[in-house]
Amino acid sequence: MKSCDVMTQEEFDFLVMVIELTSNGEIQARVKQLNNGDFDSDLKQALNRARRIQRWVAKNNPREELRQAELVRAATGFDHFAYTDLSKDVRFRKINAFVDRLGKAYFIVDLAIAEIDVYVEAVKKRYETKGGIDKESVIPVSAPSAFQAPFQAPLQAPLQAPLQAPLQAAVSAPLQAPIAAKVEKRRPSLAERAFVGAVQYFITSPDDIVRIIHDGTGTIEMNALSLYEAGEILGALKDHFYLDRKNGKDLMISVAGHSPLPWFGETDTIESAVIAARGSKQTSREFESIRRSFGNALNRYDVR
Repeated sequence: MKSCDVMTQEEFDFLVMVIELTSNGEIQARVKQLNNGDFDSDLKQALNRARRIQRWVAKNNPREELRQAELVRAATGFDHFAYTDLSKDVRFRKINAFVDRLGKAYFIVDLAIAEIDVYVEAVKKRYETKGGIDKESVIPVSAPSAFQAPFQAPLQAPLQAPLQAPLQAAVSAPLQAPIAAKVEKRRPSLAERAFVGAVQYFITSPDDIVRIIHDGTGTIEMNALSLYEAGEILGALKDHFYLDRKNGKDLMISVAGHSPLPWFGETDTIESAVIAARGSKQTSREFESIRRSFGNALNRYDVR
């Protein structure tokens, strides 16, 4: 086995994150929110967020050769999840062999990818139904002639039906290899590496978040969370950048597209929501764990 055929920490963090997402039903919850009209106020933003998750998954998903190499390591007794809490996941309780556990993890990741693809398609369909124009679906038409032939026929027909099947196939198979190749040429920034385990909770990109904190002013947009949950995740950033009510007084947080709230302050802030939740003991071990792991990643890469 070549030394390069070993899973990196980023790829492993991605694997664990996707497994945790499926254990708490995050993707299914987003589809329900979509069907309930929760994102109708800004469907374009919802579509961009969904696609950002889709691209991040495609970028970090371990390639087939790496999967096989890691299964060989697992068969020799290497436990990939020795220092994680996956033992609490009911899906792994009856699995004793390391190779079976890793194989199950890959299976869960593949199911999650399919769920994300369905979510993206659902947002796109609702966005177009509301009168939006999905520019990304039109982009392939102006691509080089090598790509025009396969897409020319479907695009001449009504957009709704013919685009569904080609897009699904394109995401899962043909585009996988080119995306991986592009990512290998581009070295991820420190912020992107540090945010691997928490990037799904943010709409604002990691590099922009770091820039906003450095500037001391601006709005960080987050996905659909309670104010307490958002505060716990942001707590890792607060500790890492040594933020407080003085140097963070102009930082604003927008959760799930709602009007921005101050990050710090005694009332009606993200900070006060965390204090209230802890005071009433309405806390979440899950998000406290996410805060710790996110904080460890920030300290490992040090994006200050």
